[in-house]
Amino acid sequence: MESIEIRRKRFERISKDWNPEPVHEFFLKQAEKHSENVYIIGEEQSWTYSETRNLSIKLAASLLELGVKKEDHITLIFPNYPEFIFSKLGSALAGCVTVPLNYRLKKEELSYLISQSDSSYIITLDRWNHFDYISILKELCPEVFEGKKSSRFPNLKKIIVFSPEGKKYKGTADFYELIHSITDDQANEFLIRYQKNRNDHVSDVTDIMYTSGTTSLPKGVLVTHDMIWRSALGTSISRGYQESRRIFVPIPFYHCFGYIVGIAAVSMVGGSVIIQRDFEEFEALSIIEKHRVEDILCVPTIALRLLNAYRAKEFDISSLKSMYCAGSEVPAHIWKSLKEEMGIDELNTGYGMTEIAAGVLQTDPTDELRYLNQYVGRPIPGGHVGLKELNGKNIEFGVIDIDTSETLPMGKEGELICRGPMVTKGYYNKPEETAITIDNAGWLRTGDLGVIDENGYISLTGRIKEIYRIGAENVAPKEIEDIITSHPKVNQAYVVGVPCPIMGEVGMAWVILEQGATATVEEMLVYVSDKLARFKIPKYIRFVTQEELPVTATGKIQKFRLREWYLNEKETVKSVF
Repeated sequence: MESIEIRRKRFERISKDWNPEPVHEFFLKQAEKHSENVYIIGEEQSWTYSETRNLSIKLAASLLELGVKKEDHITLIFPNYPEFIFSKLGSALAGCVTVPLNYRLKKEELSYLISQSDSSYIITLDRWNHFDYISILKELCPEVFEGKKSSRFPNLKKIIVFSPEGKKYKGTADFYELIHSITDDQANEFLIRYQKNRNDHVSDVTDIMYTSGTTSLPKGVLVTHDMIWRSALGTSISRGYQESRRIFVPIPFYHCFGYIVGIAAVSMVGGSVIIQRDFEEFEALSIIEKHRVEDILCVPTIALRLLNAYRAKEFDISSLKSMYCAGSEVPAHIWKSLKEEMGIDELNTGYGMTEIAAGVLQTDPTDELRYLNQYVGRPIPGGHVGLKELNGKNIEFGVIDIDTSETLPMGKEGELICRGPMVTKGYYNKPEETAITIDNAGWLRTGDLGVIDENGYISLTGRIKEIYRIGAENVAPKEIEDIITSHPKVNQAYVVGVPCPIMGEVGMAWVILEQGATATVEEMLVYVSDKLARFKIPKYIRFVTQEELPVTATGKIQKFRLREWYLNEKETVKSVF
């Protein structure tokens, strides 16, 4: 692979005349330019840009024939299938807003989101692993399967089903029957009408993406074409995307990380997105070897599993030169092993939220490994569309005092805030939450504590909502987690505040040891006692395995679940002192 400087310069040359535009319109242009390039590499077959374009256009035309109206909301319930991508593009071409949902959600969780988003249509897989989406939907809205109005979802008109086994379901529309009902001539006629009458704007909302809900009920983030386009452009420059880059994306497409940094950004260089529906580390390494994967987007849990699998069995992964690993902290020795053992030269991490269109802070792939542990990055490049008032970027960060909201200077810890065209305008049908999060000047409060250094690099120091209070003292879990994970036997640690009748709250630590290591609670207590003030020492310490930790579909630890576990089991939990 050429040097990142050469790749960046080449990308900046080919993109210098681009301007932000609706994502689907940009894709149509790229599909013409890279028509024979493979865009999607699935487990059974692949699709070129031209094939993806044609399927998406036919789906859009069939949706209109079905009765879909401009600005209708279409819920998508899909694991990482190519049909998710066809659905996103086809829905956008039909003028709709997609609502991509976490496919691991249970019935009542899905019910809340379908209702809250005011969805008029649902496009769903019929079954995946132990999830039977048809049975779930029949319980939630049996009337729709009978062609009647749903009492629970008054806006819902039709359910469209993709069945890999070709099964049909009464009262639903079949995904591929819809597509194949449109002839090539009809597809061309649709495209001519679309191009003649299009009135899409880059500021239009294209997605309602729900937050992962690690601390509260999910909120529907209003994501615009402009947010996605600028974020994809910035990450392509930052990470040096070259023509025909091959990116393995084992993280969920419904999440902004996989969608923007993978699906959207790779189209900017006519590259390929490689799919694995259910992540399994040995199979993943086989996919990397078979398809000569050059890049992977992942979370730390995936990176750790890949590393351990690579140590256990030999694969030729010499093509893999880049990895973007983000979502939580990675121990320093893991970064070192990914580089030295797996031969991944360009490692980077980042920081983002659904509210700011994925990873808008990134470390540089050429940074020394120590940067990956110290920082989550600095704002990605704005390229030729960066704003002068934001110093050439498309997003700007600052730090404010958590109590007074006073702006703080570089080097001081406070709440991270940001503004710019990559920041959402708010949450769907949640004006109060929007007003709390985004002020009148457009500054969004991230809820994360951080420090900005003199070079613009940002380090995270904690999360405001995770801070707990012992007596009169605030405690940031991350500080304690950093101490515990510095123990040579510890791989990961997660700390939460739990109720205490005397002190208000105290700390509880969940600790994962290195593979094959053994340790005692007493050993951990002695170790942290030497490094932390007494009030910061967790009152409870519990050793767990990776599998025991509750995580979101994107690999983030659900700390509120850890607190719930304590509340349910507190009678059996023993204090360490």
